[in-house]
Amino acid sequence: MRQILVNLLGNAIKFTPTGAVEVKITYEQGPGRLVLAVRDTGEGLAPEAIDKLFQRFSQVDGSTRRRHGGAGLGLAICRGLAEAMGGDIQVESQVGAGSCFTVRLPARAVDHDAQIERDEEDFRLDGVRILVVDDNPANRGLARALLKHFGAGVVDAEDGHAAIAAAAKSPFDVILMDLRMPRISGRDAAAAIRQSCGLNQSTPILAFTAEAETTGADADGQRDGDFDGVVRKPVVAVDLLAAITSALAVSPLHRQALVVKGPSRPGRFS
Repeated sequence: MRQILVNLLGNAIKFTPTGAVEVKITYEQGPGRLVLAVRDTGEGLAPEAIDKLFQRFSQVDGSTRRRHGGAGLGLAICRGLAEAMGGDIQVESQVGAGSCFTVRLPARAVDHDAQIERDEEDFRLDGVRILVVDDNPANRGLARALLKHFGAGVVDAEDGHAAIAAAAKSPFDVILMDLRMPRISGRDAAAAIRQSCGLNQSTPILAFTAEAETTGADADGQRDGDFDGVVRKPVVAVDLLAAITSALAVSPLHRQALVVKGPSRPGRFS
């Protein structure tokens, strides 16, 4: 929730050279939802531009990017995080009159005097070490933001050669591998890691792909080639977490890393 607010506030301030930015937080008792609204009096958007807002690596137009900078990734991250928590995000906007972004998240009411304790069923990836391999920085950035939100330690690799080098240097609990990359493909990189007899020879590797064919477990649940599962693009937070959960659950060497309560394991991962 903090990451969502930071991104929405940063966006509102960026696109409001004069005027005001307002944050309003309310609670809907009936459906049990927390509602966060960030309203600005900035430039506003035309109806046809709103559909582009939550696309990765997309901004409304080139002039907007030149004047304000950025890769247009922040709002895609907001939507991914909101969906991961079972909520959604909506926007109302009018050119010249500003915008209002509203996030609704499920949240049960508690007695304000009661001690708030962490639900034992809360899903966390604290201490789980994940290597994200993708030649597209937007894909890496979104995966990193989603995984770090749930406590995972993330290392990036921009191509297959970098992935092989990273896997030879440090142990990981899961590797998220793009298939189509320059220099060396994801399939070849996965094969090299499996054949290396190194630190990650048995680490679950998930194909990170927009390709239509199935890559991962076959119909009998057995591993297909060098991959243990698939994460489809464009990435959906719930699907990403489900694939990681499944991979860790069936991996004897990494099963204990699935859900770790308390502080993350020490290390240089961030």
